[in-house]
Amino acid sequence: MSERILIVDGDSNLRESLSSYLKKEGFTVDCAATFQEALNTYTYYIHDFVIVEIELPDGDGLEFVSKIRTLNPSVKIILTTSYPSMSSALKALKIKADDYLIKPFIYDEIMASLREILKESAKKEDILAKPYQIKSSEELFSIIGEAVEIKLLLEKIKKIANTPINVLLLGETGTGKELFAKAVHEASYRKKKPFVAINCASLPENLLESELFGFVKGAFTGATSDKKGLLEIADGGTVFLDEIGDLPLSLQAKLLRVIEDKEIRPLGSVMSKKVDLRFISATNKDLTEEVKEGKFREDLFFRLNVITLSIPPLRERGRDIEILAYHFMRKFAVKMGKSIKKIDPSALNLLLRYTWPGNVRELQNVIEQAVVFAESDAIKAENLPENIRNMEKISEKRKEIPMLSIEDYTKEFILKYQSVYTEQELAEILGITRKALWEKRKKWGISRSS
Repeated sequence: MSERILIVDGDSNLRESLSSYLKKEGFTVDCAATFQEALNTYTYYIHDFVIVEIELPDGDGLEFVSKIRTLNPSVKIILTTSYPSMSSALKALKIKADDYLIKPFIYDEIMASLREILKESAKKEDILAKPYQIKSSEELFSIIGEAVEIKLLLEKIKKIANTPINVLLLGETGTGKELFAKAVHEASYRKKKPFVAINCASLPENLLESELFGFVKGAFTGATSDKKGLLEIADGGTVFLDEIGDLPLSLQAKLLRVIEDKEIRPLGSVMSKKVDLRFISATNKDLTEEVKEGKFREDLFFRLNVITLSIPPLRERGRDIEILAYHFMRKFAVKMGKSIKKIDPSALNLLLRYTWPGNVRELQNVIEQAVVFAESDAIKAENLPENIRNMEKISEKRKEIPMLSIEDYTKEFILKYQSVYTEQELAEILGITRKALWEKRKKWGISRSS
């Protein structure tokens, strides 16, 4: 990277260690301990990024930001503070800071913030109207974790990113498969082209086909004008096919032709269009079994499964549970204007012992809820959901049940947790669609009030 960063902080240990970390990531780094030293340094070098502490020994970090913005209006600002408050958060918004982090922070958070800022800058430079790409601001755009498995996975991504080969992501629901797909896209030469995410289980077959391939005017009743399909919109970029195991067989054949011939044909058209696409697919199903059962085409499986990346579940990532819990705590504390600085040992112990069937997504939801209910500067055990607080009791009850079939286990799970999770969350944890969840309830006579 050629970007230059100025770290302004009164803590010499933090300056040195953060500087060393960012230099390893490829940034050029300068440091300053005071307001005046920082101002002198910035007028000598025009920096791309400034990481500045609000409470400087000889002045206000917010005032420093106002001064340097007159020199470089496009400078990107990350504010840090040891004394978070609603007032400082509002001031950060007012001066349009790019991020606001509460100390002590994990350096991976700084790196995640820098990557996201760089990504947003690239989007503005490459002005493209892609409404289908807009995601919730709650979504993470960087991968946080220190587990060996995650670091090895990131190394693999670096090696394969700049190749044209297709990738298959395997992992349980909630492990962040779309996040890893984006990481492959962002590390590749396609990063300035569209990243289009398509959920193969979310739409009926007829609608999914028109969304993928588009249609021409008059192709069917209601087709009053031409419409580009997502595959055409993604030309030059990356297509992420989530829940690929749920793609209907008829569309599997059409997708295979797109991969082999590198062209698409909109519904109702006699003309084909050339496209340059990379496919990243994801599933929590065993596709080899799906192939054996005739539910998934073997030829398509081999086309999509050139490189396989297996994402480990959260329960196998050790200390990452704590790292991610603190990351989400800081994120939601700032969002809600709360001064939450820590997680009590009793609460952290429960989080570390819980098995996280919903993985990172479930952890994020749990911490968000805990921040809402926290009434002090710490998340306490009583702020966590009942199913986590009472997991020992639940575990004992499960021991009373002998060997359960998958059907029996699913039924038990629905009965036990439907009051804890939303319909969508419950379906995702079970690895099924909401329609399938509804059908199972109907089959077993289970009502939402059961």
